[in-house]
Amino acid sequence: MSSGLKHLSARHHAIAAICLAVALMCSVGCNSDRLPTHPVEGSVQFEDGTNLMFGDIEFFSASQRVNARGKIQRDGTFTVGTYAQNDGAVEGKHRIIILQVTGDYLTEKYADQIKHEHGELIHSAYFDYRTSELECTITPGTNRVELTVRKHPRQTEDGLPKN
Repeated sequence: MSSGLKHLSARHHAIAAICLAVALMCSVGCNSDRLPTHPVEGSVQFEDGTNLMFGDIEFFSASQRVNARGKIQRDGTFTVGTYAQNDGAVEGKHRIIILQVTGDYLTEKYADQIKHEHGELIHSAYFDYRTSELECTITPGTNRVELTVRKHPRQTEDGLPKN
């Protein structure tokens, strides 16, 4: 009986070793299609030095065909992530867009609950990669990106676009 246990135990060890090898290969291979990313932090301000107070920022690497995204904070700062929040952007040249969502419906519906200044709007040229002139180059290590944008040319006193 002890030889049967030895044989069974050896078989279990072999199966366990195979399972461990498969698990290791999967964990190494599962993320192999991901390109390395590098931390990106930055800020956006208007030409007059005031901070852009809200928006979504997106970096696009044409050579790698991958995007990194982030939220612009009230102080104008941002970080971006490609595969996970704040994991950075891939190396190389990136085109940048900034999107801002506003609307009369939200303003009217929640006016009594909104107790903060949302800041001014950016020029609509920054909404599209074809018209945005914003770009940067990401290198290994931590990257600091400083962006300057123009204001939307026609705004109401409360910051909404005029027709």
